[in-house]
Amino acid sequence: MSYAVKTFDTLKPAVKAYKFAKGRGLCAILVICLLGGCAAPQIPLNTLRYEQKTSVTSTKNASVVVVTGEVMGDPASLYVPAGNIFVPMYSEPYLGAMFNSDDQQAFGEALRSELVRLGVLKTASADTSATTDLKIQVTFVRTHHRPGMQVYTLDVDVNLTGGREPSQHQYHIISNEKDTLWEKMNTELPEAKVKAVYLLMEKLIPDIEQYVASM
Repeated sequence: MSYAVKTFDTLKPAVKAYKFAKGRGLCAILVICLLGGCAAPQIPLNTLRYEQKTSVTSTKNASVVVVTGEVMGDPASLYVPAGNIFVPMYSEPYLGAMFNSDDQQAFGEALRSELVRLGVLKTASADTSATTDLKIQVTFVRTHHRPGMQVYTLDVDVNLTGGREPSQHQYHIISNEKDTLWEKMNTELPEAKVKAVYLLMEKLIPDIEQYVASM
């Protein structure tokens, strides 16, 4: 018997398992599980709170707008047992798993809410046409999602105007940059998005405080 025939016979259980899953819509379920969304509930990003102390308060009004850039993600994969072998299963990048425009706008909502709650600003709106003391533009230049350990990478530019001089800041966020190895291996998709938001807030809000204090 040729090697090719032996290989085909070896893969028969895999082909059978794949056809079984496909015929019953299980591939879609596998895709969801690959992306880590079937085990943990979604966490509304616009309700997150900044957990650090702030030292600046003001009566300034600001527009805080979010601009979406490039949204990217890698394919997901896992190995499914089929008989005596494991079959690789793949899914294309899924927009809902990426740090997409909806997530970015939710971050904008949370940022506006927190700047007011903390007293750094008196009011904060998304209206770019309103007359305000300062303008804050948050541009998500590029966001990337890597399944498996569920890692988000955010490249963000922030422009602050309205003070004596404009100020520009760039941030490179990796959602698991503060995690232990155990935490990296046990983070699910919704939690990873939350970590990315917290890390961006931790870097951005102190810079906004400093700018407001200089006005």
